Amino acid sequence: MKHFINQDMLAPNVMTVPVDDGIASEFAELAGADDPGTDYHVERPWLKYSDMRWISARTERAFERFESAFDRLDVARHVRDYVDLDKKVRFFTGFLHTRSDCRESNFHVDWKLTNNEAFTLLVPVRGLESGPRLAYKQVTGDVATYDYKRGEAIIFGDHFVHSTPEGLSEPPFTMLVLYFGTDKMEHWGKLLRTQGFQCPLLRRPDGEFLRVDPQKGPSGPGNDVEWTAEAPKPQALGTPGNLSKDSA
Repeated sequence: MKHFINQDMLAPNVMTVPVDDGIASEFAELAGADDPGTDYHVERPWLKYSDMRWISARTERAFERFESAFDRLDVARHVRDYVDLDKKVRFFTGFLHTRSDCRESNFHVDWKLTNNEAFTLLVPVRGLESGPRLAYKQVTGDVATYDYKRGEAIIFGDHFVHSTPEGLSEPPFTMLVLYFGTDKMEHWGKLLRTQGFQCPLLRRPDGEFLRVDPQKGPSGPGNDVEWTAEAPKPQALGTPGNLSKDSA
């Protein structure tokens, strides 16, 4: 069965799992850096809604830091039964998400119509003192909240509608975000709808690196984005196709 309902959260394709908090904490210094250096890329999406900042890998050396965290967190085992695999769950990319001010909620999905071939992991790095939460929509249509916890990650796949709640976080809250999933290239086009517009360096399902201009999206053989009527191309590039306001 590819899809599932979390009965405690009453939401689709989402789970919470215990993780080693020490691994996520390794990113605290990088998260607080005003200038993370040339190995990293800084993106500030959706300034209309929030002051969020993403720090992702620009070089393979920096990428290895995120991939090492993925391997040591040992979270691939939690999604193996849902992902179409040849050999192993593939790590695609990761970044740090920091915010202190959310002026307006922006309910969206990370993955749409991918049949759970990719998952997102969120785990706190710093700033839990501010009581950060994740708002999400239940299958009933009600909005509920998840409280981030030290030593716990939330993992979700297709059609999990979520948003940062409105409000201030003091001190700023940072989480480690990891994308991972299938190792079969036949699914890559639909996965690029999300991650092809976020980070400049990705690892494809076949293990090869792909360099991307987040403002233009992916290019080159085997990297065509599969837009559909249900998951259309965004009006402005540089905005992930599935991350549109109030999508459901």
